[in-house]
Amino acid sequence: MKFTVSKIIIASLFIIFLVISGVFFSISVLKDETIKTHLKLVQLYSSIFVDNLTKTINSMDLFSQSLVVLLKNEEKEEIINNKLLNLLKENLEIRSINILDENNKIIYSSNKLNKNLLINLESFYPIPTYSKDILRVGNTKEGRDFFDAKNIEYSKNNLDINFFPILKEVSLGYKRVKVLIAINGDFLLNRYNNFLNIEHCYIDILKIDGTLLVSNDFREQSNIDISDELKTIIKEKNSFSGIFDFNKEKTILSYNSTLNYPFLVIVRLNFDKTLQTWEEKSYTFLVTIFALLILSIILIISWLITYNKRINKEFSLNKKFKILFEQSSFFALIVDSDGKILDINKSFLSLFFENKIEDKNIWEYSCWPESEKKWLESIFRNYTDGEKVQKELNIYDLDGKPRVLEIVISSFEIDEHIEYVLIALDITIKKQREKELKNAHIVFKNAHDGIVVTDDKANIVNVNKAFELNTGYTLKEVVGRNPKILKSGLQEEDFYKNMWTELISTGYWEGEITNKDKNGKLYIERIKINAVYNENNKLTNYIAVFSDITLQKEQERLLHEKEKLLFQQSKLSAMGEMIGNIAHQWRQPLSVISSSTSAIKLHEEEGFYSKEEIIDFIEVILNSTKYLSNTIDDFRNFYKEDSVKSNFDVKQAINSSLNLIKTELVKHNIELVFVNDDNFEIKGIRNQFLQVMMNILINAKDAFIEKEQDLKLIFINLYEEEGKKIIEIYDNAGGINENVIAHVFEPYFTTKHKSVGTGIGLYMSEEIITKGLNGEIFVSNKNFVYKNQKFIGAEFRIII
Repeated sequence: MKFTVSKIIIASLFIIFLVISGVFFSISVLKDETIKTHLKLVQLYSSIFVDNLTKTINSMDLFSQSLVVLLKNEEKEEIINNKLLNLLKENLEIRSINILDENNKIIYSSNKLNKNLLINLESFYPIPTYSKDILRVGNTKEGRDFFDAKNIEYSKNNLDINFFPILKEVSLGYKRVKVLIAINGDFLLNRYNNFLNIEHCYIDILKIDGTLLVSNDFREQSNIDISDELKTIIKEKNSFSGIFDFNKEKTILSYNSTLNYPFLVIVRLNFDKTLQTWEEKSYTFLVTIFALLILSIILIISWLITYNKRINKEFSLNKKFKILFEQSSFFALIVDSDGKILDINKSFLSLFFENKIEDKNIWEYSCWPESEKKWLESIFRNYTDGEKVQKELNIYDLDGKPRVLEIVISSFEIDEHIEYVLIALDITIKKQREKELKNAHIVFKNAHDGIVVTDDKANIVNVNKAFELNTGYTLKEVVGRNPKILKSGLQEEDFYKNMWTELISTGYWEGEITNKDKNGKLYIERIKINAVYNENNKLTNYIAVFSDITLQKEQERLLHEKEKLLFQQSKLSAMGEMIGNIAHQWRQPLSVISSSTSAIKLHEEEGFYSKEEIIDFIEVILNSTKYLSNTIDDFRNFYKEDSVKSNFDVKQAINSSLNLIKTELVKHNIELVFVNDDNFEIKGIRNQFLQVMMNILINAKDAFIEKEQDLKLIFINLYEEEGKKIIEIYDNAGGINENVIAHVFEPYFTTKHKSVGTGIGLYMSEEIITKGLNGEIFVSNKNFVYKNQKFIGAEFRIII
């Protein structure tokens, strides 16, 4: 038997047509049965509700007649009213009981606010023709409680659904009175609503003439209106059920009339909403049926194609496995019962077998390590039919790189011969990742830094041993909790708000936090937090790595205090020399002042000088005292504490430092040379920069003292290069010994006698430049030419 593709398609389409037709026919039948079921349901509910309503009205009828006994006693009005009020407690379906006289005015009532109300009986139905003892029902607004005393409004419906009145005329012998009872419609509907417990089910109570009395349809858009068609049916039949357009919507409806009383009950269901659940289930049913149908057709077509191939032997074995071999991401080969390779896909062949198959067993190829060769030989020589072998094997590719293959070996029979299929997957990268994960887990467990892993809601999912040691909390105690359990309360809320803002926007945050361990002890930690996203860029975790730097911060504090002390010590060590400088600078102005005052005194005694000359002497004295004052100001500013960073002029600062030591430079015949007139501003603490310049210039001055040379030069060069501000100070004093030049910035290192230097000046200079000005300072020996002469000297280079 031979099948063609066209025959298969025709057969499949015919099967699909039959199944679809049957499904839609079944759904149509089920839908009709569902509608009939709901129609019977509303018939049953309306019948039950009418029976109960009839019993309720009948009891009200008997109740009205029983009031005759109460009224015949002719007790006081207040007593009768109280008895009527007590009767309400026993009859929850009654809202109020009222007695009307022959003029239709309320003379007794369970509600004192109803007293003296005139009741219009024109709407009460039916109108008595022969007997006045029949029970009548009025519209909802007739006999309304609180008619004058309180205005009650209902926003959901234009009906006053709290109650409706029934009227019964009874005889007291010598006169007739009317008993008007307000029936609590809410009580009736609520009782049956709870019983029905059906969504979208509405109950309406009407007078027999079609006037609506009570309804539980509270929808805002609802404006209950009985169609003329339905009114006609109501007049002709005591009960009926069917599908109507009620209130402009399709409705499953059933009504029944009460026996002996002028009431009608309608029970209705919204057609569309009632069938909505069924339609949803039918849709699911259809989807399931079609899915199964399509799957069945696919299976049938697959079976027919496979069967067709097997019966007609249209393709060879190689053709059968062509797609599998050439298009699969797996490595695949077929081996005969002797272990010879019959077929192999290109990916396997090109990567491991040099694009050629030799006449030898599979385990004899050089790509296998010796241990794997032995295992392969053992498997193929001792293979049991039907056995499935799975193992990870090591192999070398053509470049000699080791790889790991996960292989599965199984057998099949073809033309009464057993052949083996070997399917392999390269899991080298997987094994590497497993190893990396294992190593990462070892690092996680044994890291000295605390590590916290949370979910995307920042709830802890894992912590390492270092976290437990640092915080005192165990993993069991913190899993599922927020890391805020460690909050110390020392950081402001804005700190955490800014932290989360940066973490969410950049996926990373780093900083220092003071936290509190389980025992309440504060510690300072340096923490790095990373957000982790999956391949779909969805946040999955947060990983925080922190180090306890409490001891480090304490050491930094002590070091800062030590540096501050060294800074002051450096200043104090220069104080003696500074005072000497000031003394030298004061000698000349003091001498000038002394000479000028002597001249003025001589003028007073002998009259040697003119008035103009005396004025010149006084001007000289004033200039000298001003110079002395400026010198004191420079000295005082140098030692003034200042911790506020600001922009300052570098050249002015250098000149200020020169003013403090210029007498020493003059004394030792040292000439200062500015290489160029460039200038710029830098930001920092000006006094600290002055101290750096003082230290460097004094070291240059001291270098000249040890030398005997005629020309003593100190050069200062200011310039900018590639956005950096550079200050170079160098001299021609011969340079620094190469054996010690690498140590000049070390604390307490000095080449001077201990009576001359402390070894902290250049150390403090480096601290100020690197930490206070965010710059760098270097020292080297410089060869240069000045006025056609070659010199060598020490150069200090500051880069800001």
